[in-house]
Amino acid sequence: SPSDLDFPNPERGFYRFATDPSKITATSLAYVVADGQRLVYTPGDLSAYRTRDLPSTYLTKLNTGFANLRKQGLKAVVRFAYNYPETESDYLNAQDATLSRVKRHITQLQPVLQANADVIAAVQGGFIGAWGEWHTSSNKLTTPANKAAVRDALLQAVPASRQLQVRYPGDLAAWFPTPPTLEQLLAPSPTAAARIGQHNDCFLASPDDVGTYWASTPQQSAALRTYAQQASATTGAGGETCAPPVAAQARMTCEDILREGAAYHMTYLNRDYYEGFFAQWQAGGCMAEVSRKLGYRLQLQTVTHGAVATPGGSLAWQVSLSNQGWARPLNARNLALYLVSATNEATVLPLAGTDLRQASPGEPLQWAGEVTLPATLAPGSYRVHIGAPDAASALAATPAYAVRFANADNVVTGVQWQASTGRLALGTTLQVQ
Repeated sequence: SPSDLDFPNPERGFYRFATDPSKITATSLAYVVADGQRLVYTPGDLSAYRTRDLPSTYLTKLNTGFANLRKQGLKAVVRFAYNYPETESDYLNAQDATLSRVKRHITQLQPVLQANADVIAAVQGGFIGAWGEWHTSSNKLTTPANKAAVRDALLQAVPASRQLQVRYPGDLAAWFPTPPTLEQLLAPSPTAAARIGQHNDCFLASPDDVGTYWASTPQQSAALRTYAQQASATTGAGGETCAPPVAAQARMTCEDILREGAAYHMTYLNRDYYEGFFAQWQAGGCMAEVSRKLGYRLQLQTVTHGAVATPGGSLAWQVSLSNQGWARPLNARNLALYLVSATNEATVLPLAGTDLRQASPGEPLQWAGEVTLPATLAPGSYRVHIGAPDAASALAATPAYAVRFANADNVVTGVQWQASTGRLALGTTLQVQ
């Protein structure tokens, strides 16, 4: 049965604005977990290093900060930048670094990003211009050639399992005139087009989202919006709202967010900015729906499996589900069955071919196959659970990183979400003999 509960899930939803990742402590983000979120945005502040290498002390602190994220069951959207202006004057005079310095810093950050990919949801482009938003560069980094150079350096540094996100759909459309496909995303070596998504940091705030869809003509602006919708159908998108330049031109109603959140496949939004939008959504009665719809929301329809099996033998299974959210999961993740013994020990049976990124919003999805039981599995009766653990081995057994399905508990059938394990009990058994 479906559930309308609003519950947290990894790598999606409203995020909270955190501090530089090097300053995250083991408890500094406890309030995020307490408030029911699983995602933070953490801006790396490189303003002190515009003209020199990143010191080893900073890189060590970054690793410590990511380790502290891991302890708290959180993941991060990460961006590094050389300035974080707070006023219009600061913004116009924001300083970044030379291209050679940027590339050097990205090379230095590569081992940190690779080592901590498990707790990174996505990496935003950063580095260029004010706030790292790829405009207003003091070192001419916004030329097409320099943008491409930073892009290529980031694609090399960001783990292949993680998405790079850039600020402007115009850049994506120039690089990849044809939007990426699901096949490109799921390929063993995904194409560059499928590895780069979007972050819109003025979502809904003006007719062109404060420059996000700026173009010379209305037709070109409309074409960028079409491209962004098509590309995000594969890669998803995220970002934040912002203070509208002209309040009357902002699209603040529930109708607006529910329409455009779905159209642009929004995976995450900043809950800490801009409050004017949230007040309107609260007043309109859609805030809970927005919270549920951001990113993926996976609802199981049926799960079936054989009733009897033997050690070392095969077990037939079938799963059907639908995605009630606005976007696919950002990162790869497969389903697994769990055989739970009388002593509560669980045998994990990964279900090949069930990458949940295949779950298109609003579309049904069905898989079927056979899985081999361990030859050493003791005969007996096993309760069967289903789960969607994190793909990283270090996090696979951590409940906070498991996907919760949008299904209701049922005391009659025994279907029940188990928060302590991050699995759904199916109320079924398997006899191994």
